[in-house]
Amino acid sequence: MSASDLQEIPKVFYSYQSQKAFCNCLVCNCYLLDDETYVIEKAYKKHLGYTAQDVVFDYAICLTCALKIRKEFSTDSLAKINAYFSKHLVMSSHPLQKNPIDIDQCLAQCAIKKTSITEITNYQIYGHFHGNKLIKSISPYLISQSAIEEIIPLISNNTQDMLNDFYNRHLNPDPEMFVPKQPSDQLIFI
Repeated sequence: MSASDLQEIPKVFYSYQSQKAFCNCLVCNCYLLDDETYVIEKAYKKHLGYTAQDVVFDYAICLTCALKIRKEFSTDSLAKINAYFSKHLVMSSHPLQKNPIDIDQCLAQCAIKKTSITEITNYQIYGHFHGNKLIKSISPYLISQSAIEEIIPLISNNTQDMLNDFYNRHLNPDPEMFVPKQPSDQLIFI
């Protein structure tokens, strides 16, 4: 990967707790900022009638750990999730772009539903990184709660249990997040 494929990590992908770039993988604790490829996921909840929003959780996970977790998904769940994303998700790629990508534009709407962020109360953002840089050829993206609600029924009970265990071990989230519950209350690791 050349320097032109990378740009500075946008502050929206900084750790909520430290207000700095994530340094370590949530799972294996490997150092990320030298030469590691990793994903950052952040979940947000807006409060109706207010401009405030809360970060429900945020973390960085190295590609090695992310792929191990993905291998734990049931074959059926993985096939259904992949089919859903193939049908609904059109990612913008930025191959060989010399200028930095516009993060605000990438995160302005749900990548699946195309709903504006101004109309969304709960959502998750994702970005792919290498060392201390964002990988420009893989656009950061946002997925709204309504899209997540369509994905939840595709996940088997075993996969739901595995995801709940992941959250319980690593994030200590609000118990209302766990699946299955009411679809409108569910957030998942994708």
